[in-house]
Amino acid sequence: MNRTRVLVIDDSHLARALVVRALTQAGFEVLEAADGVEGAVAAFRTLPHVVLTDLEMPTMDGNQLLRLLKSDPATASIPVIILTSHGEAPSRFWGLATGADAYITKDASPQELVEAVEKLASRSSPTPKATGPLPQGPLDVLARVARTLDQALMKATLTSSLLAQGMGSPDLVTACRRVVGLLREVVDGEVFALGVAEAHTVSMYVNATSEIPLAAFDAVNKAVLDRLPVTPGAEVELTYDGEHNHDPFHQSLEALQFFQLPLRDAEGVLAILPKDSASFTALSLPLISELVNHLALVLDNARLAQRLRELSSLDSLTRLLNHRSIFERLGEELVRANRRGLPVSVVLCDFDHFKSVNDTYGHLAGDAVLRAAAQLFRQLLRTSDALGRYGGEEFMMVLPETGLEAGAHTAERLRQALAKQSVALASGDKVHITASFGVACSAEVVGPPTPDALVALADMRLYQAKAAGRNCVKP
Repeated sequence: MNRTRVLVIDDSHLARALVVRALTQAGFEVLEAADGVEGAVAAFRTLPHVVLTDLEMPTMDGNQLLRLLKSDPATASIPVIILTSHGEAPSRFWGLATGADAYITKDASPQELVEAVEKLASRSSPTPKATGPLPQGPLDVLARVARTLDQALMKATLTSSLLAQGMGSPDLVTACRRVVGLLREVVDGEVFALGVAEAHTVSMYVNATSEIPLAAFDAVNKAVLDRLPVTPGAEVELTYDGEHNHDPFHQSLEALQFFQLPLRDAEGVLAILPKDSASFTALSLPLISELVNHLALVLDNARLAQRLRELSSLDSLTRLLNHRSIFERLGEELVRANRRGLPVSVVLCDFDHFKSVNDTYGHLAGDAVLRAAAQLFRQLLRTSDALGRYGGEEFMMVLPETGLEAGAHTAERLRQALAKQSVALASGDKVHITASFGVACSAEVVGPPTPDALVALADMRLYQAKAAGRNCVKP
């Protein structure tokens, strides 16, 4: 005899009787319930192999029953078939979205009904296990339904709030900052970290609630990087938010919780270091696990928006600001400097005998030289300075709050570092190159300084450097 237990739930006695008869004749052990509450009590008491339920029922409808059964570990794996009428398409959609495994119309033949049950019964666990106290009566069931719906509402609210963090096309760091701000409403964490690894860059965002040892920042940062596929030579862009001190860091990182983020064409990790063992409640941990898909969507959209902005503002070869963007940056800095009464310096750099590099080693070698110089200059300049590709082999630097003498000193540091550097080519050859620099300061311009006037002055001095034998700085 077939020992598969099937629970049939329907408030219509006639409809229920037809289903029960078909399943009984097929040899199933059939249990009955006349409404959702009665059905829930029966499901928890008997742990059937398959549940068939109507959707439209009094007291507790089929969708509420579905949410309850699918949210409890004791019944989550039990397959549920919803019984629908042809006119219940919206209800059928909601039932499947809520967690139903299949649906069958009420006018289906007995054979179709039996086949649907047999198919799902073959995937059902023969001995479902309860993991805690189960509802014993209608009041227990209704109380658990209320909790389940509260949790579903909280999840929906958090999901909506999380997706709202991506409004306005923020850059990746801003999106990380917003997301962590929301996660702090759910988890009492000491340190939060988000890492995103792409082909050639890794973006790390680490946030602390209060003043903590700097070593704690570094330890969490390293723990996340260890879980990301960082390619050799990848550039790590790190952002720290929060105060730190230089006290010893003794806390164990065993409490760190990691969540993989399913990003498009990238790898992502969220790490949370709780303040104490009570920080992760039975509710907060599953909530975060369920929110990672939405979190990944926010970060993916931020990456896409950032990429689009970079395409319009960056030079594709060197990843420096392009001609238009570096000019715009100069204009912005001049407005700011005029308002505060501070100088701005501009440095123009032209690589000496660059054409001979292309002629001797090929244009790919010339590209490699420009990329290497761009990376070197980025490392030596301040974060407040702007670096752009002005033309073919010309770079332009905008140095805020910098007078002529300090600007010339910066240019000289760049010149010396470049002269000492050799660029290894794919062929195995090494290329040495020098550059000439022209420096101008806004304080030298008569009247309100304009970008055109300042660049023209720096350009004139660049030609003076070339005329003086190259590989020098002319302020």
